[in-house]
Amino acid sequence: MAIVEIQLNRLGINSLELSTDAVDVSAGTALHIRFVNYGPPTHATLRCEASAYTDFTYENLYIEGEAELEIKIWEGVGSGSFDMQIITGYGMRREAFTINVLKSCPAKASDPVIFLEKPILRESEKRRGSNAGKAAVTAVMPIITAAVIIALWKSLSLNADELVAAIIVYLLMLAGIILAWHSVQ
Repeated sequence: MAIVEIQLNRLGINSLELSTDAVDVSAGTALHIRFVNYGPPTHATLRCEASAYTDFTYENLYIEGEAELEIKIWEGVGSGSFDMQIITGYGMRREAFTINVLKSCPAKASDPVIFLEKPILRESEKRRGSNAGKAAVTAVMPIITAAVIIALWKSLSLNADELVAAIIVYLLMLAGIILAWHSVQ
């Protein structure tokens, strides 16, 4: 496990000390950055441009005492390196170290294990059941809509203009519900 220690405020306000100038990390593992703050709580910013090796780009940390940050290096990436920059004191202090990514050795694949207890459903087969339910609801919705409109008309004794407005509002809400339901899948 690769570890880099960063000491903050040990030599004075916003001082910044790194345990190393370069660190080697194997692909598929993580780099651990350990912060030790000897003074008052402070902000530290880590920044790198390493999109070929990791998701990490930027982190602003508020450090009281000790903290640790894990930066995962993707598995299967090639060898290479990138710089990690540390900034404290609102940009007043900057340091950097190099992360050397070492290509991992591929492990020998073992024979696949096949379990025959449960049938394996393809994605299209999984969706087939939910599509049938959606089709049934879509077919029944106009009938329900008509029933609601007739019930409104009879129970509320609405005149023609109010009834048309109520029908339009109801149909717009219904269309929104149907669109939302179909957009989930």
